[in-house]
Amino acid sequence: MNEKVNISYYTAKKMLMELLANDYLLKDEEVKKLLKKMASKNDEKNGCLPQSTPIIIDTQCRLFFPMYSDKEVKMSYLPKTVYIFFLLHHSGVEFKNLDNYLKELYQIYQIVSEEKNIEAGKIKKSLNNLVEPGNNRIYEICSVIRKTLSEILPAELVTQYAITGKWGGLHRIKAKRSLLEIRHEKLKQITFE
Repeated sequence: MNEKVNISYYTAKKMLMELLANDYLLKDEEVKKLLKKMASKNDEKNGCLPQSTPIIIDTQCRLFFPMYSDKEVKMSYLPKTVYIFFLLHHSGVEFKNLDNYLKELYQIYQIVSEEKNIEAGKIKKSLNNLVEPGNNRIYEICSVIRKTLSEILPAELVTQYAITGKWGGLHRIKAKRSLLEIRHEKLKQITFE
């Protein structure tokens, strides 16, 4: 098996996929040993941890994690507003002080929902409910965000990209902001820190 054949990557991939689909390769002991050896080398090289992925907010304010999926990360307006708010607040915010950021949250919500022309009164009511002291709505929203992220990202990365923190303390997104790419012009202009 020391012969090397020069074929294109795509041809080789197609052939391998067909062989794996028909279970021929997986029955061959020599192939099994080779695959195990390659997998263990790859695990050592990568430390068995998935790679961080860029966070892209495109020109229509859609959210993507391109290394793990080409599908949009779909969230309703309020969770998406909260998520973007925490992406823009690098050092984090205490939930109990969210009412101090009502204007910023409103600004982001307007951008996120700009094509739907939602009444200002409805937006304010939704945000006031979110920031109301003693209300658990923010925790519910963070739970929705975490669940949505877990559908796209490997389990090991969810805590890095979700909003995390201790009760009564700062909550933030741990992912490096160098991974954040904002393509939406209005969002690019918003800077809080």
